[in-house]
Amino acid sequence: MIYGDWIGRWGRSFPEKEALVDVIDARRYTYGELADDVHRMADFLRTGLDITQGDRVAVLSFNRAEYIKLFLASSRLGAILVPLNFRLAPAEFIYYLEDAAPKAIFFDQDHQDRVGGFKGQIELKHYVCFDDNDTVGQALPKVWSVLSTEPPPEVEIGPDTPQLIIYTSGTTGLPKGVILTHGMLTWNAINTNLGWDLRSEDKTILHAALFYTAGWNVFTLPLFYSRGINILIKSFDADLILDLVEREGVTVFFGVPTMFQMLMDSAKFASTDFSRVRFMVSGGAPLGQDILETFKTQKSIRIWEGYGLTEAGPNNFIANGKLGTVGHPMPHVDVKIVDPDGNEVPAGEEGEILLRGPHICAGYWHKPEETAKAFSGGWFKTGDFGRVDSDGHFSIVGRLKDMITRSQMG
Repeated sequence: MIYGDWIGRWGRSFPEKEALVDVIDARRYTYGELADDVHRMADFLRTGLDITQGDRVAVLSFNRAEYIKLFLASSRLGAILVPLNFRLAPAEFIYYLEDAAPKAIFFDQDHQDRVGGFKGQIELKHYVCFDDNDTVGQALPKVWSVLSTEPPPEVEIGPDTPQLIIYTSGTTGLPKGVILTHGMLTWNAINTNLGWDLRSEDKTILHAALFYTAGWNVFTLPLFYSRGINILIKSFDADLILDLVEREGVTVFFGVPTMFQMLMDSAKFASTDFSRVRFMVSGGAPLGQDILETFKTQKSIRIWEGYGLTEAGPNNFIANGKLGTVGHPMPHVDVKIVDPDGNEVPAGEEGEILLRGPHICAGYWHKPEETAKAFSGGWFKTGDFGRVDSDGHFSIVGRLKDMITRSQMG
């Protein structure tokens, strides 16, 4: 199988290579050990829950190793993981679960009461707790030791086979489930590894929540693709991250501007050794000049600014040092800036950013009209405003809807 078995293949070929550092449970996994646990999870899904290709598997949990194993095992079977935002109000879960119609939901003990609250309100066959507590559903630890480490039977998975459904609220209407396919995630990994020169010795810290595309697709899956190392923590913690940067020899790191500011504000920042960090990437909002200068002058670290969406990438550009831009398109990404009529605008003029490439989503789950509106002649309409200069460097200006509103206000 070409898709869905990265960890299994690395586990066979490089069984002693480190893959995952689980800071939460103080455990380290090689690719061989991680592959065994992915196979255990696949065995549970297949024989215990009757999960087959195309079935959806929801998850409501903080970051943890079992979450990653569940995704990788679902992918191996051709099933589709549906991560749920744990910040939602209880009633909102009903919409997501009715829309995705998963066969099973996995959850941690922290969210057990919330799951128990909507149990019975929806048609959902299996409830599984990651922790040793069977109050609401099966307790995974009670069966873990008897699960098989043998690889499951291969299934036919192609580039258009859905792998993830990540819900995004957007700006209008009901939340939309973005369909991320095996091909999309693979090509995002290829773009990322080529564009940012990721290597098998690279290490990053996985702190972003796994119901966001950033949690999976900025560095996590690209690094698994290149046999790198992910260091897993429950959530962002500035002091812990600074400890890990030095102790684990982190080489690449992703955050949003507020996170970089929190790192700078930590009492540990000045004394932390950043010498093994090759670069850092910021996304989500423009990065302030003061943050850029502080990391550059005090730590000799360049922070690149990135741009992406749940529907596209999210890694679309190669930052190349020109201040105020996100750089040039990744190797397998086409970008153009268009006016309201869809015509490409000259360099220097502003317009909507359109993206094209194999790293684009397959549309929205059960929303054909919304899917059709999002595409134009094979190009994905981002709804973001940008421009390109005469040297081909792209800049992000803002949201298209915000620009229209300001224009209408005169």
